[in-house]
Amino acid sequence: MNKNDAVQWLGNRGFDIEVSDIIRCGSYKDHLFLHQKDYPKEVEMYCLRDMYGECIDGFNAKTFEWNQAYLKKKVEEVK
Repeated sequence: MNKNDAVQWLGNRGFDIEVSDIIRCGSYKDHLFLHQKDYPKEVEMYCLRDMYGECIDGFNAKTFEWNQAYLKKKVEEVK
């Protein structure tokens, strides 16, 4: 998922967010990981199947890795 897709998904759930607000984003299967300028110390995780767009977990941005193996690990930890 790219930044435009993340903005579209969150916007459809009532969030006022712009592409420029996002530092980085990524996805693994049906989960979105989002690092925003408003929350520079945290990467938030969202379930894309959630119609409300609520953050389900947050991770330290300094130690967060964006590779697929790490994203998979984080998704599995939450389940």
